[in-house]
Amino acid sequence: MSESIEAAPAPLGRRARKKERTRRDLYDAAMRLFLARGFDAVTIDDICHAADVARATFFLHFPTKDALLVEYGERATEELAARLRERRRSAATDLRLALDFLAERARRHAEVVRLTVREIMARPAALAETTERTRDLVQLLGAVVRRGQAAGELRRGVDPVLAGAMLAATYLSIVAEWTRRRQGFDLRAAVDQALDVVLNGLVHRRQRGKR
Repeated sequence: MSESIEAAPAPLGRRARKKERTRRDLYDAAMRLFLARGFDAVTIDDICHAADVARATFFLHFPTKDALLVEYGERATEELAARLRERRRSAATDLRLALDFLAERARRHAEVVRLTVREIMARPAALAETTERTRDLVQLLGAVVRRGQAAGELRRGVDPVLAGAMLAATYLSIVAEWTRRRQGFDLRAAVDQALDVVLNGLVHRRQRGKR
């Protein structure tokens, strides 16, 4: 993904839209089956039958069953990129919007997110693929930081990609904790608190001048 968030993607043609629908149908069918039966109990043939596509079609979209586990994150990042293009706000506001959007999306798809996190953590190949795909989110958040630095809103001298990586890692760690606790964990509040720490630090303002 480009570091810029300004240019909107070109509209998809009919063939591309059909391909995207098939990919979405496969993913949706797989998630329904995984939630109903468990990941290991579902075969690729089961998914193809539920989505009404040929087995060969599955492999045009996903190289393995494990690859389905990273699809949630990819879709979330794509939706977030579109949301950030809608209108210009301050960088701090956009960063808060970004993490709030991701948290609310996770809350709406709670069971899918919990299943996805659990299965990814149990499968080294899926975990490595997720880490690789997280770079898109890192670049997206880093682009917001870079814009804030250029506008004088955020500190210069901090690598924007590093800042994006910190934000992405913080968010993902909070989501992982949320999936473990299940009860009594306010995901949105935790994300807002973590963002406040990233933007403002842990040191009390009155103590900063004493260092």
